[in-house]
Amino acid sequence: MRAETGIRADCNTSTDVIDLLMANKSPVEICGIINKLLNCLLFDGIEVQDGDNPGDGCLDYITYNPDDDTLYFFTKDLGR
Repeated sequence: MRAETGIRADCNTSTDVIDLLMANKSPVEICGIINKLLNCLLFDGIEVQDGDNPGDGCLDYITYNPDDDTLYFFTKDLGR
């Protein structure tokens, strides 16, 4: 059984804005948008942590491997 940490994050951004960002984008391009948003959060000192293991690491970036058509999430060690 999983124990959720905090509440599910949401925003007041309209679905239209999100749809506009994602329109005609491949999964790789959408992950690129996520990477840019993550960079903005990290720049402001906000870490997206693993809810199952908070304090161990935070989401750093997403990569794409075209050989196996797979997306990979990488974390940054918080050293805590």
